[in-house]
Amino acid sequence: MAIAENTAGAERPHLLRILGVTFGVAVAVGEAIGSGILRSPSVIAGLVPGVSLIIGLWLLGGVHAFLQANTLAELATALPRSGGNYVYARRGWGNFGGLWGDVAGLIVGWTIWLAKAAGAAAASVSFAEFLPMVWQASGAHKIAVAFAIQIALYAANIAGLREGRALQEITSLVKAMMLLAFIIVAVVFLAPAEPLSVLPGGPTLRWAGIILAYQLIFGAYAGWSAPVFFAAENVSPEKSIPRALGYGILLTCLLYVGVNWALLYALGMQGTASSPLPFAVVLARFGGGVPSLLFALTAMITVASCANANIMGAPRILLALGEDGLLPRGFARVNRGGSPTVGFLMTALVTIALAATGAFSLVFGLIATLDTVSAILVGAAYFILRFREPNLPRPFRAVGYPILPALVLLLDTALIFLFSSSDYRGGLVTVAMVLLCIPFAIVARRAKSTV
Repeated sequence: MAIAENTAGAERPHLLRILGVTFGVAVAVGEAIGSGILRSPSVIAGLVPGVSLIIGLWLLGGVHAFLQANTLAELATALPRSGGNYVYARRGWGNFGGLWGDVAGLIVGWTIWLAKAAGAAAASVSFAEFLPMVWQASGAHKIAVAFAIQIALYAANIAGLREGRALQEITSLVKAMMLLAFIIVAVVFLAPAEPLSVLPGGPTLRWAGIILAYQLIFGAYAGWSAPVFFAAENVSPEKSIPRALGYGILLTCLLYVGVNWALLYALGMQGTASSPLPFAVVLARFGGGVPSLLFALTAMITVASCANANIMGAPRILLALGEDGLLPRGFARVNRGGSPTVGFLMTALVTIALAATGAFSLVFGLIATLDTVSAILVGAAYFILRFREPNLPRPFRAVGYPILPALVLLLDTALIFLFSSSDYRGGLVTVAMVLLCIPFAIVARRAKSTV
């Protein structure tokens, strides 16, 4: 699809090439940091014995994301299209035949699109759950509130890319500042609940608990790759995307580690594990209604920013599928504001349905597994492209090739087995989704051949 900086006077609407590093960081932080950081520290503190091990796992999640970004940055700058990982999987595996490319592309595209839709639905429901702390009467209308926040976000984004960009940059900035303020306040103004032991103590080390904890952490980092889904709308993707990925992961990692350290410092292991919302417990120690209000506002901005990032990214995948004929061509249509309207409407139907039925919880629990399957296919596609298309322009080349890209591919492959062993039902659902992509790809290819 042709791309233009300005649609004025154009015969037909186009994607707008107006994005840069600032938006890339905002959408990465916006999508990654959601309600998970408000809820998961409690669960993880109950699974992992020792402060140092908890912090180490959060750091490992950041390192893991950096290793994946090293590979993804090369792919995104070599193939700067909307659709992100779907594009790379389809192009790489397509070297073995068009059907292979379509199947791999569908597996990656559908799983990531579904994960983004579930993320948007879950964030909207979380917004509705936090709102009663500010407006008590809203507690009786949670589903209506979840619908309302989604409709408002979709309206802003369908209006145009500029509106969606502004909303994402503002909410991500406010979210980051409020989380940073929480870290400083908790560590500077509160006394530690107990001496923080550096080594694990008390409960015995349980590998199953550590695997489950890392699955939560890996899912919490999901979203750091958001900038690549907007590559076709980036002014200078060869420079902006690697920087946006790096800065976004670094900021996310620092905030995650900082928030967890602050919680463990203020509440201790037992206190953190015993509260479903330890963030609120820390603020409540100051007394009065202001801390509760601050928590509610922070939580609402956090999840609204996350919802908007997911809402922005998901339609870009459908747009790419429409361009390649794996969905009807209507999905490739863009309005004069630079938004894929049909993709937004399709995503809206699904996210609203997920919010209404609560089915997002099932999909949300699969995000770590789905993302790992996608990462394996994309990691393999990276090596296929290196060998089969050596002359493909690569403005950014992965550092430490081939060792670091191979290392992260092996790590992701190991994780899929570990995640499936700890959640076999999730693994079976993921396998079923993968298998369903095969007949869908065959039907789509036949449909294209008859056009």
